[in-house]
Amino acid sequence: MDCGVDRGTTAAAVAADEAREIERRYRTLVEQLPLVVYVDALDEGSSNIFTSGQIEPLLGYTVEEWRDDPNLFVRTLHPDDRDRVLAAHARTHRTHEPLRLEYRLVARDGRVVWVRDDGVIVLDDAGEPLYLQGYLLDITAERELQEQLRLQALFDPLTGLANRAFFHEQLEHAVAMRTEDGAGTAVVFVDLNEFKQINDQHGHSVGDEVLAALGGRLKSVIRAGDSVARLGGDEFAVLLTAVREPAEAAIVAERLLEQITAPIDVAGRHLSLTASVGIALGSSGTELLKQADAAMYRAKLHGDVDYAFYDDDLDQTALNRFKRIAELREAIVEKEFSLAYQPVVNLDPFEVVGLEALLRWQHPTLGEIPPLDFIPLAEESGLIVQIGRWVLLEACFYASRLRELLGRDLEIAVNVSARQLQHPEFVDHVDNALERADLPPHLLTLELTESVLVASGERAEQQLNALKDRGVKLALDDFGTGYASLTYLQRLPVDIVKIDRSFTAKIDSGAADLALLEGIVGLGKALGLQLVAEGIERDAQQGIVQGLGCHGAQGFHFGRPAAAAAATQALSGDTVESSVG
Repeated sequence: MDCGVDRGTTAAAVAADEAREIERRYRTLVEQLPLVVYVDALDEGSSNIFTSGQIEPLLGYTVEEWRDDPNLFVRTLHPDDRDRVLAAHARTHRTHEPLRLEYRLVARDGRVVWVRDDGVIVLDDAGEPLYLQGYLLDITAERELQEQLRLQALFDPLTGLANRAFFHEQLEHAVAMRTEDGAGTAVVFVDLNEFKQINDQHGHSVGDEVLAALGGRLKSVIRAGDSVARLGGDEFAVLLTAVREPAEAAIVAERLLEQITAPIDVAGRHLSLTASVGIALGSSGTELLKQADAAMYRAKLHGDVDYAFYDDDLDQTALNRFKRIAELREAIVEKEFSLAYQPVVNLDPFEVVGLEALLRWQHPTLGEIPPLDFIPLAEESGLIVQIGRWVLLEACFYASRLRELLGRDLEIAVNVSARQLQHPEFVDHVDNALERADLPPHLLTLELTESVLVASGERAEQQLNALKDRGVKLALDDFGTGYASLTYLQRLPVDIVKIDRSFTAKIDSGAADLALLEGIVGLGKALGLQLVAEGIERDAQQGIVQGLGCHGAQGFHFGRPAAAAAATQALSGDTVESSVG
């Protein structure tokens, strides 16, 4: 009996020793594998039961941290992969299908580690699921190699831009994705003129640096959703995925040319480039690049133009546009611009309190060009920044002279475009004009339309707040014509609201128009703003806006825009018309 007990005890001990030896060998084997072996619970976060020691050199976390922190796995998942991985784990838990996927984990030191995760559900003898067992294999080097090969296949190594093959792929995709929304696809083909001379004179290394710098410039000016590629040599192409009218493509071409022609400093050399640009619009990816290439050669043959359209009619329009932009540049040099001034009056008591400066262009052969025929073009081409800087300076000088002549303060209002507001030195332009003219900041009002604010973005708010801190006044022009006017009144430090003429035109003949104006005036009063009614042309209109509580008014009733001499004479002689006073 005792012997039997001894034999049983000995057998149990032997079995235990064998189990420990099997476990030791298993652990030794697992720890020698070039991967992480894991056992996870079948819960929502796949909390850990066992993880092999390889986890620490892989991710920087100890086995104990991995086991004791049930949320560690979820936290280490890359944010872009987290939902996908958790969904895959949940599917495996639910269906008992094998787990196989690749994803990224973020190590303790911030490294991103790509892993291949293979796992299976282990079942008990009754077929019930026990746990998930699997391994993590580090595939970071493999993934990096794949990415490197992908970049080599799709991108130009010198400029980092898409290469010809990738551009063709993007073009075909853009054409295929176009819907019946009225927008089309366009290709802008760019060929650098005489680039070979740079290589011949300065060497290919300098030429490569020029191309690399140029690639960065071109990439910086394309629109969101568009793409730019280096097709090879000194040829580039831009894909415009959504173009509603040819002028949009022309604007992009002009911005590209602006970047190309700006001097490039390379290896202590000051190098300049020119380019010929072709534009094609259409719906066939195969033909668009060929047509844009052909249009580029048309531009090169013209000699006196920088870009051309493939379509003859569009090309003539582009030629006219290019000619007008050239004339605008010439107008700046030849000082063909002038300012006209229209009075802004206070209604009670009645007096002229300011002037609005309005830009005029006296063309040498066509005479006076209407503002709507050249100001939008000046904005699109970027020339408005230079023109606007001159307007600021000229208007401030005139206001300063009037102040000295009349012996009283008189405000001057200047319209500001989106391109000016976006310019990083716009605040400096205003400061310079005020300082040179010796004009107190509170006598300058900058007028901005809602469309200008929408186009300018967040930078506008920073610029305007800086100017407001200096004492410059801000006016929201054409109030009520846009959908977001109230939003801007809440966000921006506006002093004056100029009520658009469309709300005052018929107030003396229609009850509905009057009711609408009453609502706008009431809103302005509630916000504590100074209200100026625009488009006042009759006594009755003046009486109504004054009765409603508008502080000021502007319109032909008080004076038409006039040159500086005539405006000065009118103010000196108190000849501004009014039915009051």
